[in-house]
Amino acid sequence: MACLITGGAGHIGNTLARALLKEKKKVKILALPNEDVSSLDGLDVEIVRGDITDREFMKKFIQKNDVVFHLAGIIDIANMPYEKIKKVNYDGTVNVTDACIENKAKKLVYTSTVHIIDPNSGHVLTEPTAFEHDNLVGNYAKTKALASKYITEKSKAGLLDASIVYPSAVVGPYDFRLSETGQVVLDYVNGKLNAYVKGGYNFVDVRDVAQGLIGASEKGRAGEGYILSGNYITVKEMMTILNKKTGRKRVPVKIALWFLKLVAPIANLYYKVRGKKPVLSNESLYTINTNANFSHQKATDEFGYNPRPVEQTLFDTVDWFIENKPELVNKKKFKNLNEDKNV
Repeated sequence: MACLITGGAGHIGNTLARALLKEKKKVKILALPNEDVSSLDGLDVEIVRGDITDREFMKKFIQKNDVVFHLAGIIDIANMPYEKIKKVNYDGTVNVTDACIENKAKKLVYTSTVHIIDPNSGHVLTEPTAFEHDNLVGNYAKTKALASKYITEKSKAGLLDASIVYPSAVVGPYDFRLSETGQVVLDYVNGKLNAYVKGGYNFVDVRDVAQGLIGASEKGRAGEGYILSGNYITVKEMMTILNKKTGRKRVPVKIALWFLKLVAPIANLYYKVRGKKPVLSNESLYTINTNANFSHQKATDEFGYNPRPVEQTLFDTVDWFIENKPELVNKKKFKNLNEDKNV
């Protein structure tokens, strides 16, 4: 039996690989033919080159009794064309699921997203019982909802043992490729965010997501989903926490939401030209002003999921960037950065 990870070189993927290796599991990573896999350097994993959109390849890659963690997908907040995202997020997931069924994989754990949960469905948001994708905002959420529906239907029909996890906004160490949230953290500690807007979101540590994925693989019920959320904080609260790390005392000025919506397209162009992850879009502004009170009680009850405090996550994230990506950190912006990084 092997643990297969599609998208294993990504942020969650390489963190999951590290967690599985600590449990002495055999780990096999699926990476795209030309994908950078330096996030896996030094790890005792087997790397296989291929593509989830290649149906015949997936039938060969997944074998009997494998535990499959399906993470590969396109994360997009800038409204990439629907068909391009669907080919990977939905069609690719169908290929993975069907290969698991045909080859009798032991378990499939699919990483979906809380973005497919209707923020108006209640004060406390729990796992979805239906997957209505038409009313969702953004092509990313729509395609992930379609994929989640497909897997749930196949699993409830008894064709395979599959569980779904729904992480909230992921942040944390091992962010080799610089995620959208990681970009926000870096921009702030580097003094490049000079304003903030009303709103906030639920952030979860990537290491806790990895443990949640393992929990779902071992104890998750077939056809069931599990929210892997962390802690809700406002944008201002995130900046205040990061100020403790940098030694700064003030947060930037607050500006009107309507103004940011107006300049969001220009900001996206700026990040595209600079080759950086976009941190501002109309979709992201919508997201941080919706209900994000996600409950992880189900995952806690069924496999002991227990996320750490967000302050610890943010501190560890900054420390990881300082140690592993020092070229991205402007230490001159830290008021009290000591040699031992206890700031």
